[in-house]
Amino acid sequence: MNSDSIEVTLHDSQALIQIINANVTYAAWQRGGGKTGGGMGPRIQRLSEVMPRSQILLFSDTYKRLKERIVPNIIFFLEKKFGWVEGIDYVKYKRPPEHWAKPLIPLDIFENVISCSNGCAFCLVSLAVEGSGNAFNAQAAIGDEVKYCDEDKINSEVLPALRGAEEYFGHLPEYLSVWMFTDKYGPKVKWFLRKKKLMNEKAVEMVYVMQMQILLWKQEMQQYTSTKTIYEYKNKIDAYEDKLRRLRKNLVYFSDMKPFENKATLGEFFFKRARRISRSEYEFNVSFLNHDPDKVEHAYYPTFTKLNKYKSTNDYNPTLPFIGAMDYNFRISPLPVAQVSKLPNSIFETVNVIDYIWELAPNGIEDTVKGFCEKYKHHQNKEFHYVYDHTAIGRSPSKTTFRDIFINAFPDDWDVIEHPIGKAPEHDTKFDNFKIWLAKSGQHAIRVNELTCDTLIKAIEQTKAEIQGNVTKKDKKSEKNPNFPAEESTHGPDAFDTIVWWVFEFDGVHTLSDGSDFMKTN
Repeated sequence: MNSDSIEVTLHDSQALIQIINANVTYAAWQRGGGKTGGGMGPRIQRLSEVMPRSQILLFSDTYKRLKERIVPNIIFFLEKKFGWVEGIDYVKYKRPPEHWAKPLIPLDIFENVISCSNGCAFCLVSLAVEGSGNAFNAQAAIGDEVKYCDEDKINSEVLPALRGAEEYFGHLPEYLSVWMFTDKYGPKVKWFLRKKKLMNEKAVEMVYVMQMQILLWKQEMQQYTSTKTIYEYKNKIDAYEDKLRRLRKNLVYFSDMKPFENKATLGEFFFKRARRISRSEYEFNVSFLNHDPDKVEHAYYPTFTKLNKYKSTNDYNPTLPFIGAMDYNFRISPLPVAQVSKLPNSIFETVNVIDYIWELAPNGIEDTVKGFCEKYKHHQNKEFHYVYDHTAIGRSPSKTTFRDIFINAFPDDWDVIEHPIGKAPEHDTKFDNFKIWLAKSGQHAIRVNELTCDTLIKAIEQTKAEIQGNVTKKDKKSEKNPNFPAEESTHGPDAFDTIVWWVFEFDGVHTLSDGSDFMKTN
């Protein structure tokens, strides 16, 4: 188990997670990306070296997946690359030899344990078995195929079992660390992908630069025989390593593997066959190329593409009015906000969704309006064109219409101009029209700012279409799923629909330009 003279070739993502060595790592790698071998294998080797006699949890959704797929791949990598030998370096699922070192916190049952000769114990935890992690006092955890796992289960079964032996390992970034691996294809992977927002990219970059400097110094040091020079190098290295330990202990790293990064290992034929056996281009792109699964296979907005998106911090025009609409429900109060204007460097006037403001329950409509007004309190043109359908006339729990709540929430210095569109159009009618409107280019194309409306874009791209009696409907199941983020559900797209419907079906652009047909409220 001594790896001092062993050389292991890894692709970029496999190498980077070991170099960064963050306390918390989320690795989103495609199928065939080397998660179990090149990702988990070196990590297990590392943990066994720096925390001998510790307990390490290996978790997934079931024992079957762990024992039939994950553990065999890990063992194969450790035996082939690091020279581990069963019976000499490790034993699995049975009591280890008595003369071997024992874990600091003793174990009595070894049915689901891989024991190492240095006393390190890798303990299997199945999230399908309630309390399977309760028996352990572990110092780190590694999860594989976590797209099959519920985040709540990880939080209740795995994380509470990380405890103890702080006096031995508390100074290490590996202590109480959690590394998780998965590909992106699957209905339960959303919680995992949201972890990308937790990463501090500047901190990660700092760790990388410092670690590479240490490696450079170690190479340079080998050229010298002078005790004084070597001592100076060691002092610099020790100072950097001490700082790195402190940085890594609080570091979150999200590893997002690039497409074809594993091509040198798998070969071109692997990808040709993968494309052939995939049920759709979407499945191939997500499973084997690691594309983000934000856009669903059967999209309700099939013509919403990268052409509808833009990135700008200079799209907002303080002299022009706003257009906005809401969706009315108890989970979220979403407000997409648009302007009709020319974006920087554009010769065309386009319909630009410049912001997406929302409040989650228990906050409501008033709080969303307050947030909007505060953000744009210095706006020169205090004209807000409020578009609403028949659902706004429904009564809230306070027996006031949603329309009235929205309008009354604005301060007196704002002019709220009503644009009722009557009954909301049927989903199949919207589906047909939006395919045309979203495909428009040039004059009055629909554009959405990726910087301020990233959540709305994700919600639009995740909205599914379903067929009911030969009629295309919008799949609104996400609205009723308490585990689905409300801000990414179909509530936001419904409000977006209302704005777009008014602009094109009610000639909203003309209304804005000539100032007619306004129902001024304030």
